[in-house]
Amino acid sequence: MANTFQTPPRSTGSELSQFGTSGRYTKQSYSDFTGSNANLLMSRHRARNIPPGGEPVKREAKVAAMAPLNTDLGEDWRVKISVPDLATFRSSPLLSPLADTGYNVVFPIVPTIAVQYMANYDSIAPVHTNYTYPQYVNSSVNEIAITGEFPVQSEEEGQYWLAATHFFRAVTKMFYGDSSNKGAPPPLCKLNGYGDFVLNNVPVVITSFVSDLPNNVDYIRVPINSQQEGSYAPQYQMVPTNSTIAITVRPTYSRGRIAEFSLDKFINGDLTDKGFI
Repeated sequence: MANTFQTPPRSTGSELSQFGTSGRYTKQSYSDFTGSNANLLMSRHRARNIPPGGEPVKREAKVAAMAPLNTDLGEDWRVKISVPDLATFRSSPLLSPLADTGYNVVFPIVPTIAVQYMANYDSIAPVHTNYTYPQYVNSSVNEIAITGEFPVQSEEEGQYWLAATHFFRAVTKMFYGDSSNKGAPPPLCKLNGYGDFVLNNVPVVITSFVSDLPNNVDYIRVPINSQQEGSYAPQYQMVPTNSTIAITVRPTYSRGRIAEFSLDKFINGDLTDKGFI
């Protein structure tokens, strides 16, 4: 006896047609696969043969945030540049986000730091000799190059990026013209990072600052408060979601501080609070 083929009825658009193993037509609705959401059709179809308990664990994305300075949590070893204790820097509305990290510019990503130590010698070259004699002149710590990425994932981090870049632009300038402290050079900052025996309150002046605005990342709209004619008006700036900040600092010691130096104490680690490196 020949098998007969049964023609399925025309679909109304809300049903699916399927032939079982017996050759008979079976009518199923979208809800058999997707529940109440038709957009999950293929996802539900692929998941039919997954045994109970084999479903992937759902994960919730969390946004990273700049951790505030909290000495109760232990030593803060992050690399940071201190904001000078001057009214001009501490009262600026543009620099107010830096107060969340103890008036320091903290690098959110571990930066690359290059430090060069020098012992300088002159050469004495007597006549009729095969070798020169080195004569010690002085020692120095050359400029320190610090380069790090600065990601931005929220408006708060965008405000912090704006404060950091604005601070570095300001701290490389002298008090010139109609300034409160006319004639003063760029102020001294403190460099800290990684612990007492690495970078601990090193007095530095910032000699260069570079910040890129790349064209291969997204930019987010960030509100800021700026003082205009005695009132605070909200403004919006575009901030890159990832950029690179590079600064160069030079260790700077006063004559009185250098007079306190002792190589014996330095070797024993007794001068960590003096900023010598």
